Amino acid sequence: MAADVGIEALVEEAAEVNQSLSRQGDQGAQGRGPGRVRGRGRSRNRREARSGQAIRANVSEVLRAKIKKAKTSDKVWGILLRHERNMSVSLVCLAAVRLRRLSKRERRNTSDNGRVRSRGERVLVSLVRRRLPSMNTKHVATILHSMAALRLSVDDGDLAASLIDRFVLLVDGANGQAIGNMVWACGKLGRFPDKESLERILRRLLSVSGECNSQNFSNTLWALGTMAEQGRGDVVSDPTLELLLSCYVCKLSESVPQGMSNVLWALARLGYEPGGDVVQRIVRELLSRPRDQMKPQDLANALWSLGRLRCDVGVEDLAALASSSVEMIETFNPQELSLTLWGLARTDPSLLHDDGYARILRAVVAKCHTFNAQALSTTLWAVGKIGRVPPPDHMYSLTEAVLTRLGRFTPQGLSNVLWAMTSLSYSPGPVALREISAEVSRKARRIPGKSLASIMKSFALLQYTPADAAMRGINDAFLMQLPDCAPQSLCLLLWSYASLGQSPGKRVLDELHARCWELLPECTVPQQANQLWCYATLSYDPGQDFVTELSSRFASSLDEASPQSIANLVWAVASLGYALGNVQEAALVMEILRRCQRSEFSGQELTNLVWALAVMGAGGDGFSDVWGRAADAVMSAGEAKGRQKQLAQLFHSKLLLRGDYALPGDLGNEAEGAWREIVSSKEPVLSRFHHQVSACLGRLGVHHDCEVYTQNGYLSVDILLEGAGGSKVVVEVDGPSHFSSNTLKTNGSTLTRNELLRRWGYDLVSVPFFKWPAEEGKQDAFMRKALGCVL
Repeated sequence: MAADVGIEALVEEAAEVNQSLSRQGDQGAQGRGPGRVRGRGRSRNRREARSGQAIRANVSEVLRAKIKKAKTSDKVWGILLRHERNMSVSLVCLAAVRLRRLSKRERRNTSDNGRVRSRGERVLVSLVRRRLPSMNTKHVATILHSMAALRLSVDDGDLAASLIDRFVLLVDGANGQAIGNMVWACGKLGRFPDKESLERILRRLLSVSGECNSQNFSNTLWALGTMAEQGRGDVVSDPTLELLLSCYVCKLSESVPQGMSNVLWALARLGYEPGGDVVQRIVRELLSRPRDQMKPQDLANALWSLGRLRCDVGVEDLAALASSSVEMIETFNPQELSLTLWGLARTDPSLLHDDGYARILRAVVAKCHTFNAQALSTTLWAVGKIGRVPPPDHMYSLTEAVLTRLGRFTPQGLSNVLWAMTSLSYSPGPVALREISAEVSRKARRIPGKSLASIMKSFALLQYTPADAAMRGINDAFLMQLPDCAPQSLCLLLWSYASLGQSPGKRVLDELHARCWELLPECTVPQQANQLWCYATLSYDPGQDFVTELSSRFASSLDEASPQSIANLVWAVASLGYALGNVQEAALVMEILRRCQRSEFSGQELTNLVWALAVMGAGGDGFSDVWGRAADAVMSAGEAKGRQKQLAQLFHSKLLLRGDYALPGDLGNEAEGAWREIVSSKEPVLSRFHHQVSACLGRLGVHHDCEVYTQNGYLSVDILLEGAGGSKVVVEVDGPSHFSSNTLKTNGSTLTRNELLRRWGYDLVSVPFFKWPAEEGKQDAFMRKALGCVL
């Protein structure tokens, strides 16, 4: 009914227009002459006024006037609803344009009456479908542009595709404005022509470039950048892109700041870095515009784009762009703030003076409660990249904002947040880290293995061990992706476990080790050393075959090894209780000497090397030179941090070496004092296992003493008793720390202890924890058998 009433009203208005035309016709006839001429004129005008063609024309004129005069989008939607059957192609386009302008004015494209808008959208889409065969390129571009601006909520995917196909079919008749609007709309709608059709459209644009303005090209380039952002691969060929950019640069002086920033953004998204000074010309043109013409978004996009492009832009221009951003920083919204910081971090943070950086941080902290997860992630990453530590209250505010939106962070966002905290050496505290680790665990199955390894590295650097449940979630997720993991991710994960002193368990390490075996040929020299160091730190025995193979590969590529890698590998082999082959050892000693001549090793690395080679029984002229270098390095270290540990290592090495390896001057006394201090500082705490062994000896009537120093005072033994013929018998109660966690192989430190005790004349009896019986009767039998040869 409503539609019928509307038509009747229009007909009445049209009739009034016709009567007016009729009166004008009568007046004209009266001026032309007498009699029959006047009568024929009046009759003809009346017939035309009564004809359907005239009524339809006048209805269109009335509708056109109504649409133009509409003050709200609801009025236009209402016209569409009431007069759907009378809407021609031109009227549909006019309504769409009017809706776009009114909606923009009314903000956020909202309507006071949601039902009216919803019904009107359906009518508009229906009209477009019906009128599509009558549309030219201008009509299509107008409709697509308006659909994008209005953000129609209806399912318009098929309609958009049909409109695009219609435009491509008629593209040879399109002008620059139609092409620019159409391609811009495609970017907004996320609907694009296929690559071949897109090339046809762009060729047409280039052919009419003389008639185009800068906005036509900036809109087109922006849309191409949007296509790249949505992962459509190779969007456009470089020659075509270069021509489009050249056409834009020719009209650069006409461009508005938003157009310039959009072009820079598009180039960054497309990953296209033009040659010459194209980017610098755009930046200088942007900076030349009055401040009141520039919006925060223009500056933020420009800085972000320059961070991505890495083009050669003058330092003065970058500084001016940073300064302009700082001056307007209080007006930036959250996204603009995060993009600005990211761009500054990627270009040249040194251009940002301390006062300007502090001003940006204050603006960030003032608005961080309104940031979404992505903006927070980008902001914290940028702050970490810049490397200037914000005040504690600023970091606290940012951390609180992160925790309130933790569930909305992507895996990459969580990784960025943790990376930033480690870069700034800022720990948010165990409570915050517990929440973050729990969130990582919840999302672990969606996090790539590389990111999981990076996250674990951050936890290790922050010295935070996730709860058991969180750790299990992370481990299980990593193992699921293990077949696709690269050596770097494996090494990083192992390093994290080792640095935290937290073994993930035999099952996890076995699976990781199996993958390490597969990837060993692909591992770099530092990765090989890192793997073995992690195994030694985690007390995991990788097996003789793995150690031999890895050591051989390492020794054949010593030129690629860093001093730290060499020290870590040799230390790890010794700590695991293995030894290097003669050829490998000789090659390593010679390489160590060459590096020593260039003073490449630190004092700690040298003492680690000396200790490891001593454990493996090294000797000879080459080793003597290494020994002398290590002694000189420790002696010249003065009171440097870690010197006491280095002195103790030197003395322990001296005890292990069979030859005469003296320490010059007072260094020998200092080294012996450092070693005795370490031995005496250990509190004698008897474990439950230790008490059981002592009680067993008591039941057997064997007198003994617990926690006794050797005669020279260099070691403290678990149990000392007197054997047959007055011999001294040491009973060592060896718990899990003396063996590898998987094969129960005796580790290097325990082997050196046993060697020294035997060398000093003690009879040694080792009681391994894994052989100790649970029942007292069996314990007594075990000890009788173990002591049978010494009592």
